Amino acid sequence: MRRRSLAGPAAVFLTATGLTAALLGAAPAGAATVQPVITLDAPAPVALPAAPATADVSFEFQTRTKNLKAYDTTLTVDARGLSKIAKVTFSDNCTAKGLVATCSEDFESDSSPTTTHMGSETRLTLTPLKGAALGATGMYKVTGRSAHAQVVGGTGEVEVGGPSFGLDALTDHTGLKVGSTVSEPVRFTNVGNRPAKGVQTVLALSPGLDFADHYSNCKYGNIGTAHYAECYPKGGINLGETAALAAPVRLRVNSAALFTYLDAMTSPLGGPSGLGQGVKWTWGKGSTLALKVLKAGRKSSAPAGSVSLPQMGNVTDYRIASLQARNTADFGVTGASAQAGVGKNATFAFRLSANGPATLFDRSGGDGVPTVWVTLPTGTTAVGHSANCSPWQLHNPTAEAHGPYICFPPGIELPKGQVTKFSLTLRVDQPAAHAKGSVQLVWGPDPAHSQRPAFDPNGGDDSAALTLN
Repeated sequence: MRRRSLAGPAAVFLTATGLTAALLGAAPAGAATVQPVITLDAPAPVALPAAPATADVSFEFQTRTKNLKAYDTTLTVDARGLSKIAKVTFSDNCTAKGLVATCSEDFESDSSPTTTHMGSETRLTLTPLKGAALGATGMYKVTGRSAHAQVVGGTGEVEVGGPSFGLDALTDHTGLKVGSTVSEPVRFTNVGNRPAKGVQTVLALSPGLDFADHYSNCKYGNIGTAHYAECYPKGGINLGETAALAAPVRLRVNSAALFTYLDAMTSPLGGPSGLGQGVKWTWGKGSTLALKVLKAGRKSSAPAGSVSLPQMGNVTDYRIASLQARNTADFGVTGASAQAGVGKNATFAFRLSANGPATLFDRSGGDGVPTVWVTLPTGTTAVGHSANCSPWQLHNPTAEAHGPYICFPPGIELPKGQVTKFSLTLRVDQPAAHAKGSVQLVWGPDPAHSQRPAFDPNGGDDSAALTLN
């Protein structure tokens, strides 16, 4: 199975021959080329739960080469370092001899000028051996080869047992007043089989919320309009112990708030935060955020761990709170006019505007954002449209020629001041003066089922004309 791109930072490799050709016009005969490189992302450490439960290991790779096709890749996974702690089962694309497996892979990258991130078919399923001591560790090694690329592998670590934090549900809120402050307690229990060295808590705020406090042991940053905090309250967590951040998370509701969210994840200190790269952090300058033990746990002879066990059943270390504000977000459309004679083309440029004051953040994935329904002027045929428009029914020649067309905003976040431009090019088939079509703001799949949301009470800017001649 071919693995395709997900996302990544921009970069492209140049071969030595290609660079010489660019500078001198031609490559010298016999010049060596530099092979493309496929690199294994460093595997995250794995904690093994008690048998018969298992832990799965998968691998991600990346390349900075465009249009790479390495369908002959072979990965070798040497898991002999796990022989004293785990039973190892390999995926079906692997041939195993003992604890060493060779696995066939197909890798390819597309033409986009970004790093391509590629999943793999190769998987390991690990079950702890009977009698393996809590805290015992082992290593495995991944290498690879291909005639079309250099494969850079790496190593991974596995340990027996670990802490596991069950985070209590957060509280949802509605009817919040802009300018108010709301508090969210963060409480969790270590339900794993090893104590934790410490705690780290990641908090994420959607547009419309700000952190009211900035603690000295928390770092703060942004990705776009989302705000993040990563906090390190001091204190280990024993088995079965229930603790909480000593102070609830206080959030300030700002003028952009409408449908807002707090995401919280609490994990053992030293484990991955889940945020990845791209956040520029600044440490807070306020007081220190502490932990408060609500229910004492029990001490254990097992060494404290920093790698969380896999989450099982109803236990989760990740929660979301919905915080809805009393606010409005007005959306409107602007029409257009054009002139063209029979047989000529006319292009209509029209817009969707987010007038605020609130930001519409549709976490459902796009079903809750407005679209623009376009009816063509009589006597015209559609011959072109902007990328964010399409006929209401695909693969229907009548709809493609005569509409209606539906146009979409660029994403699920529509802040105040955002203007989305659309265009539709029509051929004039019949002479007509003041022929009119329309653009209409629609909530839902089509105008017949459109229901105005309460947060947009202004219907005066929901429709506009497309006027020809």
